[in-house]
Amino acid sequence: MKKSVLTTCLALFLLFTACTPNTPPTESEIVTSAMQTAIAGTSAARLNAIETPAPEPSMTATSVSMPEQGSGATLEPTLAPPDAALETDLKIAYTDDQANLWFWQSGAGSQQLTDSSDINDFALSPDGSQVFFSRANIFNEYSLWLINTDGSQEHQVMSADDFAALPRPDQAVGVAPSQLGWAPGSHTAVFTTHNTYDGPGMDMNNDLRLVNGTTGAVSTLLEPGQGGGMYFYSPDGSQIALVKPDQIDLINSDGSHRRPAALKYGNVLMYTESPFYAQPVWSADGSRLRVIILAEDRLGKPEEPSSVWEIQAASGTSTHVLDFHLNGFGPAAAISPDLQWLVYFQATDSGGQQDLHIASLDGATDEIYAHGSLNWVTWTTDSRRFVWTRYGEVGSARQTFLGESGQEPIQLGAPQAPTDLAWVDGDRFLFLENDGATPPGWKLYLGSVGTSNQWLADLAAGNGIPRFEFAK
Repeated sequence: MKKSVLTTCLALFLLFTACTPNTPPTESEIVTSAMQTAIAGTSAARLNAIETPAPEPSMTATSVSMPEQGSGATLEPTLAPPDAALETDLKIAYTDDQANLWFWQSGAGSQQLTDSSDINDFALSPDGSQVFFSRANIFNEYSLWLINTDGSQEHQVMSADDFAALPRPDQAVGVAPSQLGWAPGSHTAVFTTHNTYDGPGMDMNNDLRLVNGTTGAVSTLLEPGQGGGMYFYSPDGSQIALVKPDQIDLINSDGSHRRPAALKYGNVLMYTESPFYAQPVWSADGSRLRVIILAEDRLGKPEEPSSVWEIQAASGTSTHVLDFHLNGFGPAAAISPDLQWLVYFQATDSGGQQDLHIASLDGATDEIYAHGSLNWVTWTTDSRRFVWTRYGEVGSARQTFLGESGQEPIQLGAPQAPTDLAWVDGDRFLFLENDGATPPGWKLYLGSVGTSNQWLADLAAGNGIPRFEFAK
């Protein structure tokens, strides 16, 4: 899962930047969160039957009795000592602040996999046995590598010369790898490429390339222009959603049975150099997807609604589910993994304040659950609960809350300001915390709702932002 994606890339996500008067989340938080879950495409979601939504459901928001911001139960952190036994099924790959790659596993602790201080991006295989990673020695010199998580068989699969030989526009100075991932349930690594320039900016090549995890052989599934700026595998790895700024295509994972323009929409004005890329959510059985499409100009025409659409995978046809008004840039809206619910932020008349709404995607309910200077929202993997952050007074720490429809929100006692937070399942989550020093030192923790947080690893101090990925 690319949680810490894109630095991780984002990776782009590319996505949105929260519109609040306070400091927005870092690119690592947005991108990471976005791409990991997206690229891995393996959320532990359950699929429940849903009634066919009415073409234009009426959504009237009703307030629920919830505490004012800042209240709620608090889960205080308790740190397990480094030598404490930690029973977990997790395997975790992470980078430290020195851009080196590490691997952590219960019972074995942390093992350093590289010491070259040049890791640019990485992806952990679904079974946790391999890491696919890119190196960037100097600007515009990238290479791709595979290594086993026991530290063996490190080998290069694409050299800087290989990337230099790829076609590119005359004004581009190079081609670089993007969106490193793995096809779900496989030993096939996946990546795209983008063009680089002397100045700021980049453009995606809309390609899709595969790496055999056993042999290291590289093949091209989709030539430049045939893919999308982002890709999202179905949970079983049999299908891929290809996302462009104005449409979503579907293909089988072998490149066959293209369903072009399964959903077509207008270009969304993002007020940045990065285009809009929708984030479709697959159903657990791969039969359909639901996706949020933003209003084309949320700042210039705030009266225009954003919308949720459903795509039938087999036919590549789409239907409108509902409209809602989303203010600001986000990432301020998220569909639950079971495709039943939507949480989103809506600005109020008071400056910098938002209401957090939870709405059923059958259009029956839309409740205001929380209020404040809110930022960044996501779901737990079981679709029961959602997480958001809130700012207090200017200069105060950001707080993280866990909500559930009909229940009082819980303030997660740590971290107050996570650089990254990834849900392992409905109760457990991984996160990074820095000590505020210069340069900062980082720690990796495993948290669990209702119990203490446990220390997993110290990350070297440095000026980079570490990130992690996990497999179960």
